[in-house]
Amino acid sequence: MREALGRAGVGAVPGGVPEGVVPAVVGYGSAEVSGGVYVRYADPRLVEALNGCWYRLAVAEGLFGEGGDFLLMPPGGEGGWRRVRLLEGWDLMGAGAETVLGAGAGRPDFTALALDGGVAVVAASYAGGAGVHAVRRPGSVTGRKRWG
Repeated sequence: MREALGRAGVGAVPGGVPEGVVPAVVGYGSAEVSGGVYVRYADPRLVEALNGCWYRLAVAEGLFGEGGDFLLMPPGGEGGWRRVRLLEGWDLMGAGAETVLGAGAGRPDFTALALDGGVAVVAASYAGGAGVHAVRRPGSVTGRKRWG
């Protein structure tokens, strides 16, 4: 897993997962969704657009902690949260989705979470395209569900 994340431009960070962090972000209501974008698979700049939108949303919503740290969960929650940081030349939606963060370039399926659990940035693939959106207070909305 560490090697695959490295190819995506993500480095593991010492310190582990803070205590009390929500175990997974699986359900939320539309009221908790803030910001997002959907890009069609036919867009020739799919990976570039998704990477750029993901980063802008992550910065705007306060995903990154001190030193740029955040938590990352691959598809299906494999291995749980990992404390990571973006490295120079990162590519979550291309190389990341091809290896461990999705089903192929431009087909992401992962969740990033702020260290304090206050916001999650979800990347998902759908029938005609892929998207990213932010979920505020993901640990407080476990009873409601929103699926792709």
